[in-house]
Amino acid sequence: MIRLHPSWLRGRTGTLLLVITLLLTGCSNNPIGPAKEASGDVPPLNPAISAEPITLNVWLDLDFVATDPLFREMARDFERAYPNVDVNIQAYVRETIPGKLRTALQVGDPPDVVQGHALAMAAQGYAEPLGDLWDAWDAEAEFMPQAMDEVIWDGVKYGVPLDIYTLVLIYNKAHFEEANLSYPDAGYSWRQFAEDAATLTSGDGSRYGLGFTVEPWYVFAWLAEAGGDVMTGDSFIGYRFTLDDPNNVEALRFLTSMARNGYGPLPTSRPRDYEDPRKLFLDGQIAMFFGTPWDIHYIQSQSPDFPLGVTELPETPAGAGAASALGSTALFVPRGARHRQTAFEFMKWATSDRYALPMARRLGHYPARAWLQTTPHFAGNPLLKPFLFQLDAARPYRLDAFPEVERAFADALKAAFYGAEPADALRMAQEQADQYLQQSGGVTQP
Repeated sequence: MIRLHPSWLRGRTGTLLLVITLLLTGCSNNPIGPAKEASGDVPPLNPAISAEPITLNVWLDLDFVATDPLFREMARDFERAYPNVDVNIQAYVRETIPGKLRTALQVGDPPDVVQGHALAMAAQGYAEPLGDLWDAWDAEAEFMPQAMDEVIWDGVKYGVPLDIYTLVLIYNKAHFEEANLSYPDAGYSWRQFAEDAATLTSGDGSRYGLGFTVEPWYVFAWLAEAGGDVMTGDSFIGYRFTLDDPNNVEALRFLTSMARNGYGPLPTSRPRDYEDPRKLFLDGQIAMFFGTPWDIHYIQSQSPDFPLGVTELPETPAGAGAASALGSTALFVPRGARHRQTAFEFMKWATSDRYALPMARRLGHYPARAWLQTTPHFAGNPLLKPFLFQLDAARPYRLDAFPEVERAFADALKAAFYGAEPADALRMAQEQADQYLQQSGGVTQP
């Protein structure tokens, strides 16, 4: 049995202001600093929930449950509120969840709640529409609009936003000081970025300027920052893939040229190789990498005295057309799940303020709630400001809605890092994407 944290406060505090005050009292400006556990409002009991015994099967991203019991604590709270419900949480590596869900749907035994990119899952026919339950809840204004966009497919809501994130530039202050370089700031240009990466790279290979990954979402941030995108359109008029857009080609050429110039070790291209730069960074082997808010949390958790610096992504000639990559996960109900209404109630609880604030403090995953960018604890934190600032212009990555095309894109990225001309690699991926468009009845060109 999972025990609740002894300091967990039960009941309601009444207002979000009190929740934030409790958190601020203990946290100061440290996103992982000690704090008294905050207790906020949860949804009122829903009398429409069946009184019959229910086992609610919930699949979560392993990164959200492996190191902290928050979601299991939440599940136990939910069980106390609904004694007939037994919550069974299972955790999986994020990248494996779509495949596992596909198999579960094929055999007719889907779980009740799954964490993932709800828009992509809806596009593939894996998610249950939830518009009627959202209408009854009437809580859309409580979530960030850009996060809501990531749970809507063809005008229908398919999930409840859980967290939101962008990529930022993370750097080692000590390395910059040793090289007599100014810290990167909001005006940091790609040209200066490349020059500093060269300066920070030692001749003996003991230290590199930056780290690389071939993970599509991470590379997409480089393309978006250069004004590129991988698709246009929407689910109503149809999508058109733009993998070989000139901005994408130039951004990928810039990125891979730095790897070929030896400013960083070549990416391994193994699953989750986006974790490699963070490890190299903590080991002092690289000076910079593109990371997420939870990377910041992880670094501070593992090494509180690390000379950590964070800023926005470097500026490019794209100007106003530049953007970081937007990421967001949600909780959704798989198609044909047996306990749809109870599952939605659980999702409401999991995304409520009572658990949203501890999720940020304890996990480094920031809630997709409307108050996120204005809450002083977050908005006043210099390490989080770049992430929060970039949310307004962050570009959503939706290629995962079309796995065949995403695989072609991923193969192109690997090829470009390992010797192929970026224009050729992306053109080949574009040809595969166009072929998919012609063969698929689900996507049409605008």
